[in-house]
Amino acid sequence: MIQIKHRATGEVLYEVDADSLAGAKLVGKNLAGADLSRLVLRGCVFDSDNLDEASFEKSDLEGATFMGASVKHACFDGANMTGVVMTDAILNDSSMQNVNLTKANLRYAKLHNCNLSGARLVEADLSMCDLRCDMLKANLTRTDLRGSNLERADLSHAKVDEANFTDATMTDAHLDGCYLERAINACAKHRPFKAKPHVVKRPWWMVWA
Repeated sequence: MIQIKHRATGEVLYEVDADSLAGAKLVGKNLAGADLSRLVLRGCVFDSDNLDEASFEKSDLEGATFMGASVKHACFDGANMTGVVMTDAILNDSSMQNVNLTKANLRYAKLHNCNLSGARLVEADLSMCDLRCDMLKANLTRTDLRGSNLERADLSHAKVDEANFTDATMTDAHLDGCYLERAINACAKHRPFKAKPHVVKRPWWMVWA
């Protein structure tokens, strides 16, 4: 029997009749605030769960799924998230520093105000995502960013070799030390819009006045 407890209060949130949580199906559970740090959670199914403020710090989540889950204000720092599926997940305000998201699928996920500094996102699918977040020194090699919102995102010193930015919004993004010439279609929308100055035309009869 394994007990999943609240990270702050110690309250038992859920019990699993198994020797391991690997491959466990926890669909639609309320696990807000759960302490799931430093655990082997490979192949776990957290689809549609409430995992707000949960901790997955340094856990092994390879192949886990979080489709449609709410995971706001959560902590994934240092976690192995290789191949996870988080389509339509809400991850706003979560800390995901130094996570390994290689080949992960986060299509349509919301990561507004997340911290993905140092994250490894090689060949991940981040298309149509809300990525108004920090990705300082992240590895975005061959990452799919098509149609994503990167407005005011911090991509400083990120590695973007062959990353696909087609139709991505990059208005006011921070790109210091980011070599966009190695990326695909990264220059189309990264400059802030500047309206043309309004010119007042004088009537023809005042031209010689």
